[in-house]
Amino acid sequence: MTAIDTSTERESVAAHRDVDVLLVDDRQENLLALEAILDPLGLNLIRAQSGEEALREVLRRDLAVILLDVQMPGMNGFETAKVIKSRERSRHVPIIFLTAISKEEQYVFEGYSVGAVDYLSKPFHPDVLRSKVSVFVDLHQKGRQLREQEQRLRLHERREIELQHRVRLSESEARMAEVVESAIDAIVMFDEAQRVTLFNAAAERVFGFAAKEAVGREIATFFPPEYRADFIDRVCASAPVARPGRSHSHVTPHLESALGVRSSGDTFPIECSVSCLELAEGKVYTIIARDVTERVRAENELRDQATTLANTMAELKSVNEELARRQVDLEKAITARSRFYASMSHELRTPINAILGYNTLLLDHIYGPLNEKQTQGVRRAQKAAKHLLELVNDVLDLSKIEAGKIELQLQPVPFPTLIEDLFVTVRPLADERRSELALAVEGEPRKIVSDPRRVRQILLNLLSNAIKFGNGKPIRVVYRALDHGGVQIDVVDHGVGIAAEDIPKIFDEFVQLQKTHNEQGTGLGLPISSRLATLLNGQLECESVPGEGSTFRLLLPANVEQHRAAPASAPSPAVDRADGTPRAERQVPSPVFQEGTRPRA
Repeated sequence: MTAIDTSTERESVAAHRDVDVLLVDDRQENLLALEAILDPLGLNLIRAQSGEEALREVLRRDLAVILLDVQMPGMNGFETAKVIKSRERSRHVPIIFLTAISKEEQYVFEGYSVGAVDYLSKPFHPDVLRSKVSVFVDLHQKGRQLREQEQRLRLHERREIELQHRVRLSESEARMAEVVESAIDAIVMFDEAQRVTLFNAAAERVFGFAAKEAVGREIATFFPPEYRADFIDRVCASAPVARPGRSHSHVTPHLESALGVRSSGDTFPIECSVSCLELAEGKVYTIIARDVTERVRAENELRDQATTLANTMAELKSVNEELARRQVDLEKAITARSRFYASMSHELRTPINAILGYNTLLLDHIYGPLNEKQTQGVRRAQKAAKHLLELVNDVLDLSKIEAGKIELQLQPVPFPTLIEDLFVTVRPLADERRSELALAVEGEPRKIVSDPRRVRQILLNLLSNAIKFGNGKPIRVVYRALDHGGVQIDVVDHGVGIAAEDIPKIFDEFVQLQKTHNEQGTGLGLPISSRLATLLNGQLECESVPGEGSTFRLLLPANVEQHRAAPASAPSPAVDRADGTPRAERQVPSPVFQEGTRPRA
């Protein structure tokens, strides 16, 4: 044997010193023989002279292999092997059966069936046994090395996880510190001794203390004396407690209203919440406080405003009740006035008609000839009587509208035929004023369902006014057929025009902006026309430029009744009041449709 072989063998023997091999045989001489065969391997050989003793050694040791005799008194080798393989700790330990008697195949088969890795019959060659045991010893050592390596890997992984946890904890602490420092609310932490341990930047602004001055102070320092007695103890006792590593339902801290103390000694209102974290070294409390000075001031102002508003509402209620009473009285007065107008108009018509009749007889020389001065005087009286009759008729129409006694005679009204008929009526007046009348038709002729008498009354008033105040310039009437089935009639003159601020006034009763000695009127024509347009579910609008003329626009629906049933489709109301109130919002009573005059659908 060379020196290299000897050195290798020594290293192998030294490596096997801590390897346990169990030798089980009831005969002492057999155990000695096995020890002599295996001694060159340098193993830690453990003796056992029975199955029971072998089981005890299996429980105590980490065995590389077991050499087990088959025939033993008491528990034989097969029974011992079954128990060894039934235990989790020893089920993987290889077993080699050794026997000098049980050599039949059935015993060999039973040996393998109970978990043996080999079955040797005596006498056996020592080198063969040594080689077999050496293989299992090497496998055992490799398994041990793998387990040690696995333990080292697990230890390394655990250290890596711990390092990652430390990094995450450090990052979490840094983020928490950033959150605490950048929070807009004051955050103050204190221990069980009520000594401040953390004071963020917002707390410095709110309380006026620097963090280095605040840390170490008692938390009661930041509250006025009346809060120091039991406020801190009470909020700490009621604070929800959290514990690290334990799951707990989230409980929102209760908000407390209190007073804080600034470094100057001034008190101010705060709203705060207190939470508690229970650590191994003790409890840590956190107060999150917000300065609510501005909010309290705003609430006080709102409260004062609410009180003022309540007083104002009470005053308004009283005023509204008084206005309601006056409204009732006014309505009664208007009703009485309308009745008076109607009664007086009827009473005045009889003598006026008599005056007109007798004047006509005088002018026709029924009672004899008149000289020039007498004729002139009678004509003036005739003109004044006609003006008075117009006034009485207008007052009667106005009183009927206000009393809601206008009866509409609904029937088809043809356009532009009606306008052409009106031109015939006003032609003498236009010729007298040297005004040319022109009709422009835009769209196909159309019939609408309305009251022709009231439509004629409106347009006749507009044409008469255009002729009277048109300074003898051409009068143009434009007819347009609208998409929704209605019509639009524009009466355009080129007279002196109306100032923008005066347009709303012309629809008020008894208002005449251009009254002269030659142009007398009642001041009721346009107000009556406007209200009649509203009763017909239409609109009367005015556009005018001083010095250039005026345009009066009449809009009428296709059907008065259908348009009344669907007010959402009505055109936008025009403004005719000085305060901007739309004419459509005037309290104009609904018309009365005379029985038998409604158009068929």
